[in-house]
Amino acid sequence: MNLFQMLRGESATVGLDIGNHSLKLVKIRNTKDGYFLEACGIKELPAGTIEGSEIKNRNALIDAITTLVNQCDPRIVEVVVSMSGHGIISDKFVFKIDPAENAEELILWEAGQRSPFDVDDITLDYKILHRNVQTNEVEVLIIAAKNQIMQNYIDLLYDAGLKPVIVDVDAFAITNCYAFESEGKTDRGTLALLNIGHNLTSITFIKDGVYHSMRSISTAGEYFSKTLQRNLSISAETAAGLLKGKSGADTAYNPSLVKQNVEFAAEELSAGIDLAFSYFKSSEHSDVIDKIVISGGGAYIPGIAQFLERRHETTVAISNPLNRLVFDPDLFGAVNPQSIAAILTVATGLALRKVSVL
Repeated sequence: MNLFQMLRGESATVGLDIGNHSLKLVKIRNTKDGYFLEACGIKELPAGTIEGSEIKNRNALIDAITTLVNQCDPRIVEVVVSMSGHGIISDKFVFKIDPAENAEELILWEAGQRSPFDVDDITLDYKILHRNVQTNEVEVLIIAAKNQIMQNYIDLLYDAGLKPVIVDVDAFAITNCYAFESEGKTDRGTLALLNIGHNLTSITFIKDGVYHSMRSISTAGEYFSKTLQRNLSISAETAAGLLKGKSGADTAYNPSLVKQNVEFAAEELSAGIDLAFSYFKSSEHSDVIDKIVISGGGAYIPGIAQFLERRHETTVAISNPLNRLVFDPDLFGAVNPQSIAAILTVATGLALRKVSVL
């Protein structure tokens, strides 16, 4: 940041989304005229670099991060990152706190009791969502992250020459991004933010504009790919091309057969959505999902939005965090920005976080 930008109160934040299949980087500068996209990039990771939440090839991941940063902006040092998967849980609960008691101490103790992880092996954080002064009841959102997994990523980022200034949660970044791209308009009813990654799909429920909960679904992009590979006897590369909507001599397969297999895999995904929604219904009086917003690479699977609309009888939209960002069209080169916008959802949500500038 130069002196003139500091005097104008402008700040830039970099969001780095570390996925199992690829890295996504977004740098956003907050100016008086809006949000300016200064840099962004996507880099696929070598197969097996990350499995689940575990880093399997540390050197490959450091090399990929360094390469992506240098391609986007070599001056980048501070980044906002996030965690997801089995190394983190979030939940809400309601209990009474006497005004004379230490609220933080009680909340953290209660959170520790509810966590499936050993309390000595996790980092806990919380936010009070609602407080009823008449009944002394509070509604609290808790987050628990495994220390070892989180520390492994933090150490790796430092070794890559970066400084993680905030460690967020994917679900919150997705929620943050949706609030931004919808210009702060509150959707009434139940909203499901569906992030379809490579080997995991997350579904974040928003109730009347307020974060409710997040659940993970094992059916994701890899399942779609393996379904096509198995049933069409094709390679992983060809399956990836079909799932990206590519056509040509090497992907000349019967469109109806491809559609049939995509819908077969999509039905498995929908079953996971139904299961996650059943948990939501157990705590809220809601029988329908009023809207689904898809993000991640799986958002571009041919026909997936239309299938989910029919299957869940609701409105389905594809996330587009670029719709409110100002950027130079040359930033994307020959790539159509709209063809990758949904892949940048988590990274954009992270880059929208405000970081204090000293």
